[in-house]
Amino acid sequence: MEKRVMKIFSVILGGIMVLCAVLLVGIEDIHSKSEVLAKEMHDAKQYKETIANRMQDEIANAEELKSFADKGQIRIAIPSGVNTEKIQFNEDVMTRFYQIVIPNAGENYFDSNPIMGSVGNIDDFSAYTDDGAAFFEITLNGIYDTKTTVENGFLYLDFRNPHDVYDSVIVIDAGHGGRDVGAVEGNVYEKNIDLDIVKQLKAIIDADPSMKAYYTRLGDTNPSLEERVKLANDVNADVFLSVHNNSLSGFDARKTSGTQVLYYANDATQLSERFATICLDTLCAQLESTNRGLVNGNDIYIIHNSKSPVALVEIGFLSNPDDLKKLQDSGYQRRCAQALYDSVKEMINSFKE
Repeated sequence: MEKRVMKIFSVILGGIMVLCAVLLVGIEDIHSKSEVLAKEMHDAKQYKETIANRMQDEIANAEELKSFADKGQIRIAIPSGVNTEKIQFNEDVMTRFYQIVIPNAGENYFDSNPIMGSVGNIDDFSAYTDDGAAFFEITLNGIYDTKTTVENGFLYLDFRNPHDVYDSVIVIDAGHGGRDVGAVEGNVYEKNIDLDIVKQLKAIIDADPSMKAYYTRLGDTNPSLEERVKLANDVNADVFLSVHNNSLSGFDARKTSGTQVLYYANDATQLSERFATICLDTLCAQLESTNRGLVNGNDIYIIHNSKSPVALVEIGFLSNPDDLKKLQDSGYQRRCAQALYDSVKEMINSFKE
């Protein structure tokens, strides 16, 4: 009997020890998480204080803001002796990120050069010095046309609605990119041809001061489908143009050539169909390409989620030797770009009729 009692007592004691160990670990874990949370709250508070110190409140400083309201929303002091042509401006419209780098700024630059401005267009802001330069990094709450002005030792930034600045605002999407190479023919990837044509198109648009274009990619990147169409929707684009090329496999693949355009067939306004028709007719006429017609693109993510009139052009077939040869030629790519530009202009002008 005594042995049995001792055995039961040992089991109970062991259970108590295990329970204590679990509780101790739990307490230690809770304590650790509390420390992390406290640090995060402290860092957040410090961060907010830093922003408050560097970006003075627009209401409290309303009179000071009035003094440069006609120049911009944010004023940044430029260190004495800095060549303003050396100031760098970097922008990533897909992430709404805007960066300014001012050279020859010492470690104490911010102590004597407070930033003044309105935070109405800003979601996040940070400023710091590194390797003799001052960095200003801004995450905007929308897509803006950023105007910069340098005057009397200050840099002014003005974030403007692009539709207030330009007659038309468009979004151009070079299909695929990165690991998504698109159609493949030998060592030729569709993603590269799509991008080459878009770069040629950009050169044409850049010469048109009435038009502002935003691009989903200008390098070998691969924004998600959601990011591509979100750009068009967020900027309220007048038109959304996606540039692609086709390919087939099978017996008749090498014989099939020409141009087709996908559109949103469920668009009650029929603007997508109108835009697609203009693109198809213009491309076929200027490239002397076989017209392979319009294609219902309702199943394509960027098409059925676009709030703007949208057209996805398939300019040629990589699987066709003649199309492939032409699509790799820079002169032909320029003709493609010109046809696309003319299509966009015609669609924009149709809104005024």
